Amino acid sequence: MTKSRTRVETPLLPIIGNFRTTQWMDLGLCRDNAPEVFFPSDGAGVEKARKICGGCEVKDLCLEYALVEEIEHGVWGGASERERRRIKKRRRDGAF
Repeated sequence: MTKSRTRVETPLLPIIGNFRTTQWMDLGLCRDNAPEVFFPSDGAGVEKARKICGGCEVKDLCLEYALVEEIEHGVWGGASERERRRIKKRRRDGAF
């Protein structure tokens, strides 16, 4: 049995034609850091990634992208895997 994924369209993610664009990724502060920074193995690593994300102009787009695409690993938009699960649960429960 295949798990059905329900995608929620969001105005935060730009759409061109029928495709969601990821051009905003070129503006992320993460581009100047090693990918390992955003896939930490401990809480100190999460804090380091979160500090970088804190000053990023596309942080909200990044977080929304991770939520919509159901990315399970790493720090996206300043949110850890656990934090994104909580956000998704609150949205499912209607408590934005």
